[in-house]
Amino acid sequence: MESVMQWAGGICISCGIVCIIEMLISDTVLEKTVRYVLGAFMLCAVIVPVGGFIRDISFDFGDFGEISDEIPEDIENERIEYLKSEIKKLIVRNLEDENIFPKEICVNMDIDEDNCISIITADILLENGDVHKSQKIRNVLDSLGIGCNISVLE
Repeated sequence: MESVMQWAGGICISCGIVCIIEMLISDTVLEKTVRYVLGAFMLCAVIVPVGGFIRDISFDFGDFGEISDEIPEDIENERIEYLKSEIKKLIVRNLEDENIFPKEICVNMDIDEDNCISIITADILLENGDVHKSQKIRNVLDSLGIGCNISVLE
């Protein structure tokens, strides 16, 4: 109840200040601007203390149990598959720049408990006629920091 009385007292003091300033500035060029500023001041004098009341209110929603930090397994698998597909696209783009078009690419990777990605290898399947491109493929993948296993389709 005391806080409501303080709020009302603050509004009364603000009204007094606004009235005195309006009497002093009447019939000036800036009258509209000053009235706008004084109106904003009065609005703040009324609203700002309400923010203090709202901050003091606490809500108790009960106990919903402990929130787990673990990601559900299906979401984790989706994330891994997405990462594999993006790495595969990166490999395909870099090999296409060298005019190499493998039959199949399979990315083997792992994510540890700290969510660090370890790309172990990329398995590349080539047509029989593209065996001579093996070293170029190794160079491209080495530049990406990816190890590779190259197989030839017979």
